[in-house]
Amino acid sequence: MTIIRCHLACATAMLLIACGTGAYAQARYVGTDVSHGGTIAGTVRLAVAAPAAAVDRVTKDEVVCGKRKPSPRLVTGKGNGVRYAVVWIDGIARGKKCPAAGTATLMQKNCEYAPHVLIVNPGDELEIVNEDPILHNVHSYDLGNNLRSVFNIAQPVKNFHSRVRGADIAGVQSMLATCDAGHPWMNAYIVRAASPYCAVTDADGHFRLDGVPPGTYTLRMWHEGITARNSAGGPGTPPVVEAPYADAQQVTLSPDGKVDVTFVFSIRPATAAN
Repeated sequence: MTIIRCHLACATAMLLIACGTGAYAQARYVGTDVSHGGTIAGTVRLAVAAPAAAVDRVTKDEVVCGKRKPSPRLVTGKGNGVRYAVVWIDGIARGKKCPAAGTATLMQKNCEYAPHVLIVNPGDELEIVNEDPILHNVHSYDLGNNLRSVFNIAQPVKNFHSRVRGADIAGVQSMLATCDAGHPWMNAYIVRAASPYCAVTDADGHFRLDGVPPGTYTLRMWHEGITARNSAGGPGTPPVVEAPYADAQQVTLSPDGKVDVTFVFSIRPATAAN
């Protein structure tokens, strides 16, 4: 496997093509009935056992947040499977119909974002909910435009709901969400999908893409990167994070067939983290 490395300014753009976005968004995805569709499934895992999870010390709102928070940037399960990796078919223009438009919800609960990686399907509205009895906010940055601030919404009380319309984030395909209200460890990724062939790996690193038309495709994997530190810019600026881990494989799917794919990556040495 080839791991693609670059610094944050260029590497975050890798996520722009997740789920058929980025350059392929110029040709709109066409949803139709799929005959003899198959399945692409598999696992994203580490080559060796994961190190102990990084832990951030809580310095504000300890009654609600606790005293320490494990980083969600590297979560592994059985067989060193990696959670929260994004896997997608690159450039697919035609296939099964997208899910009916609905609401994709990002929660702020126990001073963490849930889910850590959220896919927003075509036509969905984005809803952000504060379930904690303290002030949070969600500050989002455009991963494809030099971390430009997209929106910054204060959520001062428990059960505060905010909605972000598609028109408000037009042209933005992927975002990093943080919290400026004294909780710098909080972060999540929001991916706006342009096709249904995109998945986030589960607790054991598994993914599954169903209803794929027979053919040959490029399957891509993206993981956000593990090492992070607070930005020198202070509050209100995104953290500095190492380059994401990325890989690709070509797969050929026969009618009614199934292809099993494994992505494996090794954690970079600390000297190569940034």
